[in-house]
Amino acid sequence: MKGIPTKSLPLLLLLCLCTPALADNATSAAPEQAAAQTDRTALAKELAFLEDALPAKKKELARLHHKWVVAKGRVPTAEEVKVFEQKRAQGTAKFEDNPYVNKKPLSTPGRYRQPYYRQLAEVQKDEARINELKKLLSAP
Repeated sequence: MKGIPTKSLPLLLLLCLCTPALADNATSAAPEQAAAQTDRTALAKELAFLEDALPAKKKELARLHHKWVVAKGRVPTAEEVKVFEQKRAQGTAKFEDNPYVNKKPLSTPGRYRQPYYRQLAEVQKDEARINELKKLLSAP
């Protein structure tokens, strides 16, 4: 070995042996950071998608609720309620006299209630996922 003093040979060997280990550490940390960054990007995209879709789902929920409330039937007048309460106090009230009950079997609100609760469950699931994603993204 010309040009390399023999006294510095152990130091040179030590540097050569340690350098690949340092290089391996640096290269193994880079993929982990890249994977973490990719995960955060995917979570951020999912969060943006859910937040964009949520107002439309809430609008649909309000529309379904309105349909359900309308299908429940009319709100009786004060006079109808007064007459019904008098009949009930006397004990002569019948099912047909109740102003709150739908008189027609085809006007049952059940078919409007089911889609409302389905949409409500979907909105609540999306809101829970949004909160979960915000917690994941705010964590270091």
